[in-house]
Amino acid sequence: MPAAPDFSGFVVTLHHVRPREPGAFDPNGILSVTPEFLDSFLARFRSAGWRFVPAAELVGSGTYPDGARRLAVTLDDGFRDNLQHALPVFRRHSAPFTIYVCPGFSDRTSELWWEALERIIAAADAVAVDGHGPAPRLSARTPAEKQRAFQLWAKWLTTEADETRQRVAIRALAAAYGLNLAELARELVMDWDEVRAVAADPLCAIGAHTMTHPALARLPPDAALRQMRESADRIEAEIGVRPRTIAFPYGYPAAASAREARLAEEAGFAASFTTQPGYISTRGSRHALPRVSVNGLYQELRYLDALLTPGLWRLRNRIRSRR
Repeated sequence: MPAAPDFSGFVVTLHHVRPREPGAFDPNGILSVTPEFLDSFLARFRSAGWRFVPAAELVGSGTYPDGARRLAVTLDDGFRDNLQHALPVFRRHSAPFTIYVCPGFSDRTSELWWEALERIIAAADAVAVDGHGPAPRLSARTPAEKQRAFQLWAKWLTTEADETRQRVAIRALAAAYGLNLAELARELVMDWDEVRAVAADPLCAIGAHTMTHPALARLPPDAALRQMRESADRIEAEIGVRPRTIAFPYGYPAAASAREARLAEEAGFAASFTTQPGYISTRGSRHALPRVSVNGLYQELRYLDALLTPGLWRLRNRIRSRR
């Protein structure tokens, strides 16, 4: 399938890069790939003629006379395994990458609610907390029940509870089941010394990911703008370089709309990214840009071969435009 005439490149999204841990209950497995898969991915696409570039360089750069296809790799949330396991792989391939850091996670003041929910349900036979959640009590004895409980709670936290109640509820749930949320962040996310260490590598750029990881579209505009600006301010204060780009938390349409694109531009970012799939177009805006998420449940290169085909997305866009 031929490339789209307006094709500039692709941006892919990762979260965790870490060895696979066997277990029957892994509701966040979609967010993890192994170092071996990352290594195979970088090797495969470089050998196929792709050129890895920083996300900020890809945006607005137009088409390339040398004919090389451009690919930018991004990692959201600032997990410690990005430093421990991903950085050595990127170095081995001399591949640039961007980590989108959420200061609230590195400060240990914001809640990794999806990670907390997994830990709580994994260790519990039932999930219940007064005044919060999708049901007064959900059984969690079997793997199937645990998966159902996670899905119902995750849906409630992201669609029924507003952003304030979401955080109140996960704190109440963690307290009821003896999970220390600050310790969980300390275990999983880089502290500022580690952020500075990875940022010092010439292959790495640090981008903003808001202060506390809210679904920005669910906030009033002044609060959403403040989340963006303050995250950039804090990152600049910690590493000495102001982030040029921002990735919207969650990134799906209900979390990041056209309003967020306008606010990101107002906040001074050169570009902003969603998690809605597609390629970077030479004709499009520099904001609310698409990224292709690498699904940890499908760690096979053939899936990426399909997803990183420009003509596929051109065909999808044609079909949508005719509806």
